[in-house]
Amino acid sequence: MEKLKIAIAPIGTEGTNAELFRGIYEDNAMLELCTPLVYEKEDSALRDLGEGKVDALVLASPPERAKRPAGSVEIIVTDKTNIMLLDTEPTADDIVRLRDILERDFDLRSPRIAIVREGNMQNPELASQVTAEQGINTYGPYTIEQLLDGDAACHFDGIIIVGDTAMEQRIIAGLSQEAPVRFFAGTETIITAVYYPVRKNEEEEEGLADISASTHPFYTAIDIVRNRAFYDEARQNPLPKLFRDKRDDRKRDEATQTKAEQ
Repeated sequence: MEKLKIAIAPIGTEGTNAELFRGIYEDNAMLELCTPLVYEKEDSALRDLGEGKVDALVLASPPERAKRPAGSVEIIVTDKTNIMLLDTEPTADDIVRLRDILERDFDLRSPRIAIVREGNMQNPELASQVTAEQGINTYGPYTIEQLLDGDAACHFDGIIIVGDTAMEQRIIAGLSQEAPVRFFAGTETIITAVYYPVRKNEEEEEGLADISASTHPFYTAIDIVRNRAFYDEARQNPLPKLFRDKRDDRKRDEATQTKAEQ
């Protein structure tokens, strides 16, 4: 596959943020997979992304939840599972949407999805209903304690959390051993972002930085671009139409005649 072009924005001219992300150009493994393109302004990067000049965009600063792209849903990618946070109780459509995202963007076939909520659900049978009616492997609802008990989260490809950001932070702190990544899913553009602000590690050697928080959004974006390409290619019809449907000709002739009579 051709080397991908990944935009980074917003990057200023000074400061730790710019320093760390420009350090990606020293990551040989990264440079073998993609060409990072630094943008000082997010608007310019978004324009090039929309025009297809770059394959994906990595936001270098944690964006506010309200600023996510229109029509997208935020997925938190961790080393154990993928999390979708909802403010209200999920519906069957929410579960179907997460299933589609996991299959197309993460190459997960027949994903297992869990619902996590503190307190009672209005429809406690939602998981079993979706499993029976939609054929999606859905489980729960679970409490946070049940999810974090042992390696329970590892049994699920996606988790829907019904709660607030404090609940999200509690789960991520108990799950992820590596820097998580924000992914704005559900649109044709691919945008990932750092989860935490990227800073130098002041406790270690002077000038040393943990670049995993800045590289993980890149690797996530690269994986998603490739997964989408393989997914879409596998679903294209490789066979041309081998016959001519005369009904189409008749409809066209009738429309032409009607137009001429008018």
